[in-house]
Amino acid sequence: MRSRSIVLVLLAGLVALACSSSVLAHDAVIETAFDGVGEAIAQGFEHPDADPFKGWAFVTVQNTGSIAWGDFHFKIFAYPGGTADISLVDFKDASMGGLDPISTQSGTTWTIDNNVVGAEMSLFFYGDPVAPGDFATFQVYTDNTVSMANFGLMLWPSPVPEPSSLIAFSTGIFGLAGFMVRRRR
Repeated sequence: MRSRSIVLVLLAGLVALACSSSVLAHDAVIETAFDGVGEAIAQGFEHPDADPFKGWAFVTVQNTGSIAWGDFHFKIFAYPGGTADISLVDFKDASMGGLDPISTQSGTTWTIDNNVVGAEMSLFFYGDPVAPGDFATFQVYTDNTVSMANFGLMLWPSPVPEPSSLIAFSTGIFGLAGFMVRRRR
């Protein structure tokens, strides 16, 4: 009786492992740090995709720079020298049959552009920026069920817009409007 229970537990464990392995084969886990901001410092990670050709990219990042981040960007690319067609590898959210992005930053919103080759997703969290020295985690959902191609994922942060720059810009606009009104008189 005891050996039968052990065999059943082992079989249940093997079935659970077999069921989860296809999902784990696709999901990507990335841990990195950024010492700056902007697309010029984008880091690329190759992702050898496997069945079911859709799933999550889990990204944990640290801001090692001196500027707070207000958004984070993802872009799909073909491996350097690769011939894979990535034109149909997409980012998905719930409105397109995927799952919404997840972020440790509160108030996160996003945009998706699947119309460009090398689809792009941007997450925005200006009300809860990633301060220098802080960690953040992002999860985005990709769908590669049409192409079934190996692809890469580029990612990078952008700074929080500076209030002083916005004030200077606004002052310039108001000054120009005032000049135009005065000139008409």
